[in-house]
Amino acid sequence: MTQDLQFHAGYVGVFGQTNVGKSTLLNAILGEKVVITSAKPQTTRCSIRCVLTTAEAQIVFVDTPGLHRAKTLLGRQLLRESHRSARGLDLAAYVVEPWRRVEDEDRQAIENLAREGFPLILVVNKIDVARGNDLEETLLAYTELGAFAEVIPVSARTGKGLDDLVKTLTTYLPPSPALFSPDVKCDRGEAFLIEELIREKATELTYEEVPHSLAVRVKWVEKRDDGLVEIKAEIIVDRESQKGIVIGKGGRLIKRIGTRARADIEAFLGRRVFLELAVTALPGWTKDEREVRELTGAS
Repeated sequence: MTQDLQFHAGYVGVFGQTNVGKSTLLNAILGEKVVITSAKPQTTRCSIRCVLTTAEAQIVFVDTPGLHRAKTLLGRQLLRESHRSARGLDLAAYVVEPWRRVEDEDRQAIENLAREGFPLILVVNKIDVARGNDLEETLLAYTELGAFAEVIPVSARTGKGLDDLVKTLTTYLPPSPALFSPDVKCDRGEAFLIEELIREKATELTYEEVPHSLAVRVKWVEKRDDGLVEIKAEIIVDRESQKGIVIGKGGRLIKRIGTRARADIEAFLGRRVFLELAVTALPGWTKDEREVRELTGAS
């Protein structure tokens, strides 16, 4: 890629409450699935750098865990990870839904980010489901805070407004050569992304407290000469009683998790995959700081 003084590159933090669609938004901007999504809260557990390279710029998005009221050690770790992600950013995108008002959690988070000194861009997501004056009242409520350099309404689902968002973010990045090779889409390794794809499916198919107690660890990956990739991974739960839930009656649920995860892993790797899953109980891992850091991939 030929670069000159007009090329821009930098880091853009993506913040917001859980379930506002941050990861869905990033996947839509990047044009492919790089970070996992789920309707369950606290799906993103560690900061992931996703890279968009265009002819004019390279935007390194830092996807962060959703902001929430932390009630557990795991929850506190996720909040620390989110706040830590604000270091070294060139600007931040704060994502909200068209709720018509500013939630207390958002107000506090915005005040904290404003003290970091970088520009803040408000991204109002899910405008495709806004009704009546929802969008207008949301824009007015957040504009009155006086914290945002720009306000961009978008829909990650339909793609509306995403081009405007990318162009706007680009204008705030400093002149710089690319920070990553143009073919890089994510700063995490292959095993981590496989773990995340498996965790996404396990999270989708389980219920109550189980999704928050799930972690995934890849034991090994073998790429055979015939094109098949053999993967062995374990789904880790917090209690022995949760093993049966994840496995399901007659092993049916673990099979569904494996089938869905394998399809996404094959799309990611571009090769046929044989996926072997096991379920392991690691009692109390969500309350052990060392285990939480290791199993969430936190820095």
